[in-house]
Amino acid sequence: MRTIPRARRAACAAVALALAAVCFRAQLADALVTRGDDALRNGDAAAAVRAYTRAVRFDPRSTVASDRLAFFLALRHDRADAERAIAVATAGLESHAGASLYADRAFAEMQLRRWAAAGGDFARAGALARDARYDHLAGRMALRGGDRAAARRYAERAIAADPSFAPARALLRTLE
Repeated sequence: MRTIPRARRAACAAVALALAAVCFRAQLADALVTRGDDALRNGDAAAAVRAYTRAVRFDPRSTVASDRLAFFLALRHDRADAERAIAVATAGLESHAGASLYADRAFAEMQLRRWAAAGGDFARAGALARDARYDHLAGRMALRGGDRAAARRYAERAIAADPSFAPARALLRTLE
C-alpha cells in the first residue's frame, strides 16, 4: 500500500474544511456570535467586534450577527462606527426586514444627527414590532426635525400600541 503524499493530504483537508464552512456557515456564524457575546461579558469589546464582524462575513444573511454588530457599533459614539453600523444594518435588511435592524440603523443615524432618517427607521421598527418605544422615538426624531404633525402621529400610534406608555403621553402633552 502506498502512502498519500503530504501535499495531497493537506489539499484534501483544505477542500474538506472549505466544504464544511460552506455547508455549516449559519452554525459557524452562530458560534462566532456566541464567542462575541462571551468576549463582551468579559469586557473585551475589541474581541467582540472582531467576532461579530467575522460572523457577518461567514453568513451575511444572519440577522443576529448583523444586529449585534450594528447595535454595538451604533452605541460607540464614533462617526466612523456609526457609518459602519448603518452599512451593516442596511446589508442585513436586504435579507431580512427585522425591527431590531431598523432600530440599530436608527440609533446610528441619531449619532450622525440624521433626524429624519432615524425617525423613519424607528417608525418602521415600531410598525414591524408593534412596539410603543420605537413609535415614541420616531415621534421624538420628527420633533427634532421640526415636524410636529408627524411627532403627534407617532405619539398617538405609540399610545394606541400601549395606552400606559408614559413617555408617549408626555410627548403628546408637549405637542399641545
